Order: sequence, then structure tokens, then C-alpha cells
Amino acid sequence: MLKQLTKKFNEEILDLWNQCLPDFLLTDRLLEQNIWRSPYVLREGSAVKEVDGRVVGIVIAKMWHDTYDVALNKAHGWIQMLLVHPDYRQQKIATELYEYAEQALIKNNVRKIQIGGDLGHLLCGIPLTEQAGIAFAEKFGYRRLVESADFTRKVTKPLALPEKDKVQFVLLEKEEQQQFIDFISNAFPGRWTFEAHDYFEHGGTGRDYVVVKWEGKIVGFCRINDEQSAWKGPNYNWAEQFDNLGGIGPLGIDEKYRKYGLGRAVVEAAEYYLQQRGKATLFIDWTDLIAFYEKLGYTVWKKYGIFLKQVDEDVDFKR
Repeated sequence: MLKQLTKKFNEEILDLWNQCLPDFLLTDRLLEQNIWRSPYVLREGSAVKEVDGRVVGIVIAKMWHDTYDVALNKAHGWIQMLLVHPDYRQQKIATELYEYAEQALIKNNVRKIQIGGDLGHLLCGIPLTEQAGIAFAEKFGYRRLVESADFTRKVTKPLALPEKDKVQFVLLEKEEQQQFIDFISNAFPGRWTFEAHDYFEHGGTGRDYVVVKWEGKIVGFCRINDEQSAWKGPNYNWAEQFDNLGGIGPLGIDEKYRKYGLGRAVVEAAEYYLQQRGKATLFIDWTDLIAFYEKLGYTVWKKYGIFLKQVDEDVDFKR
């Protein structure tokens, strides 16, 4: 039978995930931040499956609701997690769990469903090594839009801040919060603006944003994450699996300033600041800019398919 998702299943969820996806070590930290404290979990669409008193499956659905006056697509929902223990597969448990979540999402006016990539996501999509998961998604009408990757890089030599005329690469100061919010709201409205608001709402001071200043004006940014980050971004999800890991991304440069090589430079600045914090392994998640990061010395850690399902023909697939 299905039971409502509650925190009392915390340990069983950890065990189930780590048996199903051993390459991605799920921790209490991740469950607390991205599920139990998340206001975007759709409770009526999230459940565990018990057989003889044992949790053998789980589904977690998420959907957007207006927050921080940020406009995101209310018709876009997510399946954050859909797992069945290997010993209980081929018994239609995954189908039961998925249909439970999908029906709840549709009832709440969701018309586009994405697997992973949710607000506070664990995985950006389906790992390409999970062929059974890909086949299941395609069976239920999902199509792969793009292939994305996570990257890592080991840093062994001392790094330096990039130098460019008129430009500074500095950590955001606490008193610059509103200036940064104004910049990112204008240059990158939507999810990155939401994430900036969420960061400050949870106690962020600015230390986790490298900003690009052109003659004192903020024209770009790069988010960084470490163990001291008030709200840890997804490039820090699997930190326990690495030595001295620091996360990089997302990053963006105002459109008017993109011809000056600032994108590459702000990544180099992020690397420098993380090295100053003692980080020897750098991690970038969810990007399809494979050639760009390979030129910067990064190698692919994992690859994913980004899968979406449209349940109403009037809704497009733009993310």
C-alpha cells in the first residue's frame, strides 16, 4: 500500500536511494534541505510504498508556487525521486507510484512534468547509466530534450585572480544584496533570481557569490558552494564523496558585456576563491557546455538525459 511521505521514513529513504543509486551518496543533509524543508514538495503527490512493513518504493513530486514575487511557470512540475528496490521490480510498483504523482500534479494544473531538475534538485535528470529508468520514462510519454553533464576538476597548482581592464572579480558584500538582486532580476529573471532570493532568505551573506564589476557596476556573477554555505547548491550535493570539494555555478554575464571573455574569467575567479578556502576538487553540475568546460580542464563525472512530458498540447517545452 502507499503511505503519505513523512520524515519518519527518513532512514528508509536513505537506504533505498543508496541501494538503487550507489554512485550518488544521499545524506541526511540533502534530505533535510531539499525535501523536509522544501515548500515545493507536493505532499498529495508524494508517497512511499510498503510491502510487509518494508519501504520498497518512493515517489516525490514538486511544483512551483509564487515566492519572492518571482515569475516561474506554474504549469511546470517535477518528479524529484522515483525509486523501487531491485528485489521488488517488475511488479508494477513504479507504475503505481508514478501514476499517483502524475495525477496529483495534473489535478494541481501542472501541464509539463520534468524528471529531476526540480527546485532543490538532487539530480538534474536521469543518469544515462540507468537504462531501465530511461525506458520507463519513455514508456510513459517522456522525451529527452538534451544531454547534460556534471564535471569535476582537481586543482594542484596555485591559482590567481584573472586581470582585465575596468573589471574586478570580488565576493559580494552583505550590504550589496539589493544591488545584486536588482542586477540578477533584470539580467536573469526566473530561476536564478529565485535561487538568489532563496539564498539570502536562508541566511546567505554574499560570500557564495563571485560578482563581476565593470567600473564598479555588477555585470555578472558565479555562485560557489562549500561546507560553510548557508544554502548549499546542487553542485555540492555529492560533496561527501570527494576530498575538499567546492561547487561552481550557475554563472551568467549581462548580455551587453559578453564579448569580453568575462564568462571564462568569472569561472577562473570562482576557482581561485575556492582554492583560497582549501578546496582541491571543483564540481560543476547540470550543463550542456561540454566543450567549454573541457577547455578549462574539467572532465565529465556523470551524464544525464533531461526528460519532459507534456500533458497539454497548449504548453510548450521551453524551460
